Amino acid sequence: MRYWCSLLAVFLLACAGCTREVAGTAQVDRHHPGTVISADGYGVVVGFPNAPVQLETFIEPQCPHCAEFESAYGDKLAGYISSGRLVLTYRPLTFIDGAKDNHYSARVSNALFVVGRAAISASAYQEFVQTLYKHQDSRGDGPSNDGIADMARDSGVSDEVAARIAAGDSGVDVAAMDEANTTRLNSAEPDDPGTPTVYDLKARQVVDLQDPGWLDNLFRSA
Repeated sequence: MRYWCSLLAVFLLACAGCTREVAGTAQVDRHHPGTVISADGYGVVVGFPNAPVQLETFIEPQCPHCAEFESAYGDKLAGYISSGRLVLTYRPLTFIDGAKDNHYSARVSNALFVVGRAAISASAYQEFVQTLYKHQDSRGDGPSNDGIADMARDSGVSDEVAARIAAGDSGVDVAAMDEANTTRLNSAEPDDPGTPTVYDLKARQVVDLQDPGWLDNLFRSA
């Protein structure tokens, strides 16, 4: 049985909730994998763009199954990214905000883009994602901007970038991001869209996460 957070089960609410947008994107380090914003502006690309395995994953910050996904595979993802063998595009959605009438997912999604636009290592970014899910607040309104900033610092993000998160600087138009990524997810998985979903950009197909060896299998055929 597949466990995930379904877009069809909750009411969509697009929520920006930010003050101003942080300009610019990270500069690519040719020697160490980093982060850049995807061409459409609604994903954070983590790792070398020419890595042999290229995936994108659709996540929702409040989705408990996304937290399980990062707990189970986060360290392996980090290792493959750091080795230059994997590039992973994170595409956040915020549909649980509508169901819970909060801005939790919007705040976290925005922070992911604030950090993604900075000159940060891929390993620190992946650590930030894992830390956010490790401290997921499934019953409340989620961390404040100050709390998210503290998690960013603990993950190796600079004080300057963490201060932007605390100040509520905008890294992305969250409403437009949610709309674009929802459309993209529906195209990739039209029958039962949900999170987490991992899409293989080279094979142009959704990865079967029910197979416990799915990640390692990708590298055997790469």
